[in-house]
Amino acid sequence: MQLTRRGKILRERVIRSAGIVAVLVTSAVAAAPLPFEGKDRHEGVASCAGSNCHGASHPAADSHILQSEYLTWERKDAHSNAYKLLLSPAGKRIAANLGLKSAESAAECLTCHADYVPEAQRGRRYQVSEGVTCEACHGGAQNWIGPHINGATHQENLANGLYPLEEPAARAKVCLHCHFGSDEKKIDHRIMGAGHPALSVDFELDSNTSSQPAHFKVDDDYRKRKGFESDVKVWAVGQIASSQFLLDGLTSDRFKDHGLFPELIFFDCNACHHPMQPPRWASGVGGTLGPGEVRLADASLVISGAIIEVLQPNSAKQWSESLADLRRACDQSVVKIREAAGPLKKIVNDAASAIAQHKITRSEAAAIMGKLASAGVERDAASYSAAKQIYYALDAFRAWLAQEGVKSAAFDKSMDQMFGAVDATIKYDPETMRAALRNARSALTSIGG
Repeated sequence: MQLTRRGKILRERVIRSAGIVAVLVTSAVAAAPLPFEGKDRHEGVASCAGSNCHGASHPAADSHILQSEYLTWERKDAHSNAYKLLLSPAGKRIAANLGLKSAESAAECLTCHADYVPEAQRGRRYQVSEGVTCEACHGGAQNWIGPHINGATHQENLANGLYPLEEPAARAKVCLHCHFGSDEKKIDHRIMGAGHPALSVDFELDSNTSSQPAHFKVDDDYRKRKGFESDVKVWAVGQIASSQFLLDGLTSDRFKDHGLFPELIFFDCNACHHPMQPPRWASGVGGTLGPGEVRLADASLVISGAIIEVLQPNSAKQWSESLADLRRACDQSVVKIREAAGPLKKIVNDAASAIAQHKITRSEAAAIMGKLASAGVERDAASYSAAKQIYYALDAFRAWLAQEGVKSAAFDKSMDQMFGAVDATIKYDPETMRAALRNARSALTSIGG
């Protein structure tokens, strides 16, 4: 994901009316099947793109929806370009490297580059070439599109099969299946080695949501129908979900030996793929691992640790000890890693529901951010992957403060410094990041609330 200065591109989705409290939707649909798991027919983009529905040329001034959602997706949203990437020179090169006849006909590519469902679930207007479409995220429209057109309530639409994307945990599941990989959508180091851009080390739910153009507007009506969560809440839920996906992967058949090496998709790309000079390794990064030992892509576990420490303090000690055990296991075997991932998986699964339903206060958010800033200064800034995730965390907090009208020139300055550090990619300098984090930590003491 390309880094962005979110403070300069805050979207309309974050415009909020004072005094309105977001309400988390809690219903049976929270366990709804994922869009690619459902059995409903997918009707295709044309079913949503009528000028009186979501295909208007301009946003409607007198409607509670924009009505121009289709054009926003087609012209500005990267998901609409996903299938086309398979036809690009890079897409063809990756397919050739993988020994595929063509990327556009290979299920392992289409499962994430399109709304890829079985033939029996493809409606008359469905076209796989349209890319990651409405129904890839909102679910097959067979049973909800009719009532939806005729004015059904949001709860009725959900009951008819619309996927609850307004719930951060539900949204994270959809995103992570492709942006991290799963048993259903297998992503491995072989694909990365063939030339595919790295995925898991960059994903962060709130930043990824913000980086795409909004095809909805958050106003009083939206809040009444769907509720709305702060950037920090979306960020926190997304990090917990990322940890769940990592730990699920480590305890699944996806994590196995490939000759001399285990499946490397679960390890930190940036631990190996960076210039050899100047040395970047520092004591403490990756737990007890020494220099030259490959570490897991565990940035989400570092972040989740700070969230759990503040919001689930009774689990904090066990989390810290279990994470140290997992890191030590990296110097032993795949079997030991699997065993060590088990306790962490239980902790994060137990914490996920409580955190998803908890309203994070500003003081709690500031405490989490302070812990992350300190972790970066003391240890984790040496890991580029962890440094990026710490930047995303603090950026989500800054966006939330902006929405609440809280300004801190010192914090904004530290965020600009941090952006300059992590945006340097292979030229990343941990000391520049640490200096920015020290400034951020100092500013946080005055804006905790």
